[in-house]
Amino acid sequence: MFEDVEEGYLDGEKESKFHYFYNREERIANAPQNVKDYYNGGMRPITGFKVLFKNKSNRFILLTLVFFIAFTWIYSGLNNTRDTCKIENVLFQLQAFSFEEEIFVTLKTKPQNQNNHKSEFINVPIEVEFLFVNNDNAVAQKDTINDTITSEEKYLRTRSIDYDIIRVDAKIKIWDTEKELTAFVKR
Repeated sequence: MFEDVEEGYLDGEKESKFHYFYNREERIANAPQNVKDYYNGGMRPITGFKVLFKNKSNRFILLTLVFFIAFTWIYSGLNNTRDTCKIENVLFQLQAFSFEEEIFVTLKTKPQNQNNHKSEFINVPIEVEFLFVNNDNAVAQKDTINDTITSEEKYLRTRSIDYDIIRVDAKIKIWDTEKELTAFVKR
């Protein structure tokens, strides 16, 4: 197709072809010093933590990452919406979900016996007050459960009609300690 097209000549000079020369020394003679050092093998890659401080943009990214991690850590530490807690050696976990116009709430109590002493949790009284909070942050309903904790895992359950309930708060009183848990309703 292009066999009859002649290429490689300067305009107006059909008798001399272009000649391409590759000379490394001539090509890098006018290059900056860091390019010359690279071609001579004098540059080594920066490794380790030095990369994080080498230039201004890397320092900015490192600083941003440190602030983001610190913010996340502080937010999770100060966040009041916790659905688990531990009182003495008892682990509590609060869950709430919606099903067919009702809110079902479960408080799981799991005693964690140290050195397998089962006598530590024989009939320990517990009082749990469940507060069902609606969209206006008003308590729509209250429910109180009085029970005992044994050395076995136990579930304290209640339910409520769904009045646009968004979360459930549980005030736990056991021994001389009182804690509050919060669980958002899963829909």
